[in-house]
Amino acid sequence: MEEDSFRETFDSEEDQLKHDLLHGGFNLNDLPNIPSNIVKLYVCASRKEFEKERDILMKEVYPDLRRYCRDNYGVDFQPVDLRWGSRKVDDVFQPTFLKELQRCQKVSMGPNILCMLCEDEDVWYPPMEVEKEEYETLLEFLASCGFEDEALFVDRYYKEDNNGPSPYYHLQADLQQNDPEEWFSTLVLLQKIFLKASEACLQKGMIDTETYMEFKPIGMENEVENGIMAVNRQLRDKNCILYVKVPFQNGKESPINDGSSSCTDSSSGILPNSLRETVLENMRGNKNVIIEAADEDIREKLDNSESFANRIYCSVKEIVDKSMAEQNPVKKIPLYNEVYNHWRFLKSSHCPLLEREDLFSATKDYFLSETDRPFVVIGEDGVGKTSAIVKIIRDVNTAICNGDLTMRTAIVFRFIGETQITTARQFLYNLCQHLVILMGKDENEIPTDYKQLKYFFSELLLSGEFGGMLIILLDSVDTLQDNHNLEWLPIKIAVNVKLVVSCSSTSQTNCTSFLDRCKDRVHNLGQLNAADCDRIFRSMISSSWRSVTYEQMSIVKDAFQCCSLPIFLSMAIEEAKRWHSYDKLKFCNLGENVKENISKFFDRVDKDHGTLLASHFIGYLTAARLGLSESELLDIMSLDDALLDHVMNGTETSIRRMPSYLMVRLLHDLDPFITEREVDGILVLSWKHMQFHNAATERYLKNENFKEILYSNISDYFLGTWSGSKRKPYRSTKNKALQNQLEDMEACRYVYEQPNHFGSIEAITIYNQRKFRHLTYSLSKSNRIEELKKHALCNLDYIFHKIKSSTIQELLSDYEYVQDREIKLVAEALKLAAPTIEKDIGCLGAELSGRLMQHTKYHNQIRELVYFCDLYSQRNCPLVPNCQCYNTPGGVLQYKFNAESASNISFHQSPIGIFLTAKTLGFHSLRTWEISKGDPLPEIAMPFGQIHATRDGNLLNVFCNDGTVKIFRSDCGELYDSIEYKFDDIINVCVSEKYLALALQREPGPYLINVAEASLVHRFSYHSRTVAFNSKETHFVCDSGKTLYLFDLPQLVRRCTGEASDVPSRTVLWEDKKCFVVTKSKHLESITFDIVNKRSQRKNLMTDIDIRDMKLSNTGFALVIMTGKSLRMFSTFSDREMHLDNNLPPCCLSFPSSNYVNVSFSCDDTSLVAIRSSFVLIWKTETGRLTRILQTGQAPLLKLLTSFATNKAATLSEDNWVQIWDLNNIDYAVTHSNEIFSSPVSSVKVLHGKHQFVCFGSEGEDAKIVDSSSGQIRHILRDENDVGQVRELISSRDGNYVVTRMTPQNSKNLTSDKVILFDDVLWNVRNGSKIRCVFDSRFVAFSENCKTLVFVTSVNLSENWMNNAYNLETTALDSDFNFLCEFPERSEFLNTPCVVSQDEFSYIVGVVKTCESEQEVDGDVITRLLVRGLFSPTATYRMIDIKGIVPSLDENNVFIDAFPYQDCSCLVVYAAKEDSKTSKSTPTGSRPKGAIIFNVEREECLHHFASFLEPTTDVSKITFSPNKQVILDDQGTVFTYDTKFQNPNKRLQNKKLKFPCLALEGQYVVGLSMDSSEVVVHRVSDGVQNAKIAVHGRGSSLTVGHDGRTIAVGCDDGRVMVWTLILHLSDPMIEVISKLPSRIYSREALTEKQGGELLESDINYISSRKMPNQNTSSLLDVRRPPSHQTVSTAVFLTQQSSLERETPCNVQ
Repeated sequence: MEEDSFRETFDSEEDQLKHDLLHGGFNLNDLPNIPSNIVKLYVCASRKEFEKERDILMKEVYPDLRRYCRDNYGVDFQPVDLRWGSRKVDDVFQPTFLKELQRCQKVSMGPNILCMLCEDEDVWYPPMEVEKEEYETLLEFLASCGFEDEALFVDRYYKEDNNGPSPYYHLQADLQQNDPEEWFSTLVLLQKIFLKASEACLQKGMIDTETYMEFKPIGMENEVENGIMAVNRQLRDKNCILYVKVPFQNGKESPINDGSSSCTDSSSGILPNSLRETVLENMRGNKNVIIEAADEDIREKLDNSESFANRIYCSVKEIVDKSMAEQNPVKKIPLYNEVYNHWRFLKSSHCPLLEREDLFSATKDYFLSETDRPFVVIGEDGVGKTSAIVKIIRDVNTAICNGDLTMRTAIVFRFIGETQITTARQFLYNLCQHLVILMGKDENEIPTDYKQLKYFFSELLLSGEFGGMLIILLDSVDTLQDNHNLEWLPIKIAVNVKLVVSCSSTSQTNCTSFLDRCKDRVHNLGQLNAADCDRIFRSMISSSWRSVTYEQMSIVKDAFQCCSLPIFLSMAIEEAKRWHSYDKLKFCNLGENVKENISKFFDRVDKDHGTLLASHFIGYLTAARLGLSESELLDIMSLDDALLDHVMNGTETSIRRMPSYLMVRLLHDLDPFITEREVDGILVLSWKHMQFHNAATERYLKNENFKEILYSNISDYFLGTWSGSKRKPYRSTKNKALQNQLEDMEACRYVYEQPNHFGSIEAITIYNQRKFRHLTYSLSKSNRIEELKKHALCNLDYIFHKIKSSTIQELLSDYEYVQDREIKLVAEALKLAAPTIEKDIGCLGAELSGRLMQHTKYHNQIRELVYFCDLYSQRNCPLVPNCQCYNTPGGVLQYKFNAESASNISFHQSPIGIFLTAKTLGFHSLRTWEISKGDPLPEIAMPFGQIHATRDGNLLNVFCNDGTVKIFRSDCGELYDSIEYKFDDIINVCVSEKYLALALQREPGPYLINVAEASLVHRFSYHSRTVAFNSKETHFVCDSGKTLYLFDLPQLVRRCTGEASDVPSRTVLWEDKKCFVVTKSKHLESITFDIVNKRSQRKNLMTDIDIRDMKLSNTGFALVIMTGKSLRMFSTFSDREMHLDNNLPPCCLSFPSSNYVNVSFSCDDTSLVAIRSSFVLIWKTETGRLTRILQTGQAPLLKLLTSFATNKAATLSEDNWVQIWDLNNIDYAVTHSNEIFSSPVSSVKVLHGKHQFVCFGSEGEDAKIVDSSSGQIRHILRDENDVGQVRELISSRDGNYVVTRMTPQNSKNLTSDKVILFDDVLWNVRNGSKIRCVFDSRFVAFSENCKTLVFVTSVNLSENWMNNAYNLETTALDSDFNFLCEFPERSEFLNTPCVVSQDEFSYIVGVVKTCESEQEVDGDVITRLLVRGLFSPTATYRMIDIKGIVPSLDENNVFIDAFPYQDCSCLVVYAAKEDSKTSKSTPTGSRPKGAIIFNVEREECLHHFASFLEPTTDVSKITFSPNKQVILDDQGTVFTYDTKFQNPNKRLQNKKLKFPCLALEGQYVVGLSMDSSEVVVHRVSDGVQNAKIAVHGRGSSLTVGHDGRTIAVGCDDGRVMVWTLILHLSDPMIEVISKLPSRIYSREALTEKQGGELLESDINYISSRKMPNQNTSSLLDVRRPPSHQTVSTAVFLTQQSSLERETPCNVQ
């Protein structure tokens, strides 16, 4: 084929790499080696000379470097010093040292070696392996020279091994003595013998120089050679740091050659000085070389000197900075980094000689087919599924790379578990990102929520919007932590999309639904045959340069006959690599299966490394979730005092910390079965195979106490309990002679701190993902529940940063580890707040405190959480909830929603809860929701008809009008099958998990259908009206006339018959021996079957003409009978009636005609639930006592369903509201929401200083005074004499008094120009009592000092304003004194008057128009300012002209309004006179305005504003700040006294707020957004938005209290939300919030459960929210007759209008 025409070319290597990573089809050898985010620094230094430097590094340098790397780059810094804390004898494991050095060079992104050289170097050791020929040559030479004893000594410790590529002699390390010093001496002696013999043989020509170099003893020189000398110059400059200490010359003779002629003496060798000089020569010009003089003075000052520490720190830091700057960009982008890691795993995975021709042939056929289904590879653990997927991917990639395919093809693959993505949400999001780029879609379309992601993923694969073939391979999908039973995997895909997935057969029960739907495309992967295992074993052992003896091979072959799993083969190969030809056969053995092999492997590890070390290390590795890094493991083991006491006995360090060499040795032994993958930006270790994890769990974590200790240490590490300089206590034997006396000691462990985030700059904040991943899991496993709540799940800082670092869904998964009431409440609050938090995390504090307020008095951690939420609010969203603002978790009502656009709503059982099916507007099919969790399922294109779900909810059976039963899968909406029946009216249907029985009106039957197999079992020839199955599906009953027939299933053998007294109308079958029947004549009868004797016995239990339904409990212990007005319960065992309280409280009987609609049992049968009218009633079945009465609205409830799977229930009301009830919470008195009314809140007023508010609803409900801290209704402002609907509220400034203004119920339009009269009622807020009632009131005004109240009442109201007559009724609020005076004739208020006060004197001030003549004539109507003193019979009305206040103004200016101002003054607004006549009470239009501050008492103009506000400002809609210094108009324009109310601040004009109000002395403006969904706060000075918080539903009203802080919002759903505004950093925030009643807690221990008080609480709650009686007569019918004085005055004014009234004093 020609060159691949589909391959694109790019300008840069980076773009080319990104394209290749996403599309595939490139040579794996071209995959660049990008280092991981780890700085792994190997420390090469002598043990003795650099002891103090090591301590400085450990105490000062390493912690700082680790902090710097993580804070700035999120990189893990890990020093590897294998000589620190180890013994000299441990240097015999030199190959381990070199191997670890190579690992550092491979994975470290920055420096990988720190070499420190001086005069004294470590003693070198003899070689571990010697070639046979060379070994025998040396020993023959020794013998020939007379050193037979030395030859025999060497031969004692070396044995010949023929299992290598060539024969060699191997050092018997197993022979080491118990005394380490003795073994060390042996090694030194062996070294000296080899040195002398090899030098002599070289001089005599018996060996050549190359052979001599092979005999060169291994030591630190090899590390220097491999780490520095063998590295090219460029990498050396980048990765190597050299520290040289020039030795102190003391003149002493070198002890290397003492002149002895012994064989163990040597006169030559490579001197340390020459090594140092050679290294310095090679590092010449490298700025990472540090040279210091090692004189005596410096030695004494090393501990206090900062020079060494600073130079090492700066060198490492500089290299790290440079490496990060040069990092491949692919590493910085999460998607490409993830894909790269999968390609790297593919490259490193090998599958030699793997023959799975049946699988490869099947996948090839699948790729070439046009099927629209996935292909599934399934097999047991260890069968080689991953290897098979690797082979398939390699083959497809090679075909794409070579251009062997005729169409454009892209390959996408994921090896789940090999990277950090382990949750379904993370996995789907990453995969969708990949597919979206391939398909050319917008990445912003990808949702973040799991529920939406799974449907988005399905739509991507179903659309197939890729120009060619898209091959997707997903390995080990069942290993996702929350695989959701693979529900996210689509069943139907586009034909150009090929989806191959693999999963374990051990997870088949969890994946049954998916596998069942793909049964035509499922390939079962079996074990290899023994011959293949033998062939692969020989090939692999040979490629490892090893072999086995004939006897050893026989052992291997016998093992393959027992087990031929690939994982068993792999373990056999690794085990055989350790065998030597001289090993006894009893030491060369394999287990019969994988588990036994793993057990033997662990036995060897325990023996080689010690049981205590192995058990602790493997325990931590196994216990940790998703693995731990090497540095984390070292830190955690450094906190394990039991382990440290054991390992530090043989160490020479003063620092109490785990030496790394022990862990490295152990890791090298575990290496074949340990995988290293990048998680959270660092490399972590975990088991490669699940079998090892399971075996380690069973072996090392079996002891609960030991497991708890391990998890506790992990918890301490991620909590940072002993981090930094903190000293952890421990007990140790300080005096060796006193073994039994332990002393309390403490030591610093130099463990890294664990904050929630690293770095101090927000722009580069790096979140501590490792802590988020491990902390909650470890704390829960260690049973440290209180700390779990305090530091994580009830800790705001943890919650905030966990959400910022991931998603709220991943945070919620942490709450599933522990069943704790407090934790559950916080989790549910987060679920409820999730939509708002995802939009704006700044609302987190207010959302949580606004939902958890009720629980603070019962739960300490929630109280602390709310406290920190309040502190958080000031920095993020400075609106602190005063009370329960949002839906509160923990109550019986879980949540509710309005399905107003849906129809055909039905409830059905689901496998995990409750299904809701509905026909929604705009859709032509039914949609399904799993409402117990709020999870929408895929749209199901079901025809309309009766829907009956199976008992487990897996299948939905739809009875269609064409005489078919269509069976749909509930999880995917796929049509499973259909069964035909003779179309007729259906009179009875009974469904179990497997069967469906159908009785028809006219046709013979019933039909018995096996829905699981989609087959018709039998059609009976009876005319049955009732059918029933027992719970175990072993028996079935149907009727024919009065006769009942009992059949067994599935054979349908008739076992017995019974006779009812009449034709049955309802039937219930209990077990196989009793049937309960409701007859047509309304008798309840029990028929007991005697199957053995073929007899039955009938018993009448009750008779009631109104029997409507009966239900059998889930466990079958009771039967409940529902009549219209009562419920009765019977024992199924004894047929006796059980006690059930039917005495309902009066609040449930407000509608006498109401009946019970439905009844059901909870899933555990502990509760009985029924609905009647708008109430949900709950009884305890054990006692029959009514425990709860619940109500969420006024509409009657129509449907009820309780779940079999969870303890939840669902109800549907007549107005299409769906409620979900959590029956686990019936013992808790929690109010779900503080809904004050059933309609939108029309108005709300904050009562200053009372922590209360008063409000009323839009449908004229009574005004209510509500406690803002608890939401409890304190007073309902209505008594039996009040008639009408509340239309307005006016409160006094001090909050002590409220006036409710009512109109007749038939008053509709209150916004017309027609004058409206109210019936005003004055209420005392303190006790909710009525003070007085005033009829026909037009205006009402409180004085500023709250001592006086004035009503302007109408005596006569006519169309001609000159005939209107008013009285002023004045009330002294602090006494019972009332005063009445008449209003001047031919005068009319232009707007609401105000009352101003000075000490004990009050004045009413208002703008009025007056007429001098008896007829309204142009020029005779004058606008004046009316002023009158109150409570004085001698006071007169003063009519003040504008010129009388400001002489410079003329008659072309007129008053338009007056407002109370400071002290005894008012602000009077005037404007230019209109040109045309007008009778409107409020002048409007673009007229220039002015204002006067007028002292009423002294009749003096205090200040004159010639220009006031703007010409277009509507004065009637302005609001003042409490200090009267700031004015806000309805357009959002702000005016201040400092600018003389002239220069408008228009920064808020484009903000478009509804109900704008001033707050905090006018410095801020608060209002609702234009869609009424949010409360918004803007700063006046610059228009900046300081706060935004969601309103529940939509806001209908808003007000700010007189304190300028308290904000109350009425909502459409009848609730009121109250916040306190805390904006300034200088605000006394703690003081303000701590004084809120909701933040004042009782010191007494309170319990949340209230027992018998719950029912009383429910009754009080329902009564307080009861709607007013709608049958109340109209206000016009019951209005009290006018008094004689009122009638007389009206007649007098109408007929004798020419008579004079009181003459006002006109002030010119």
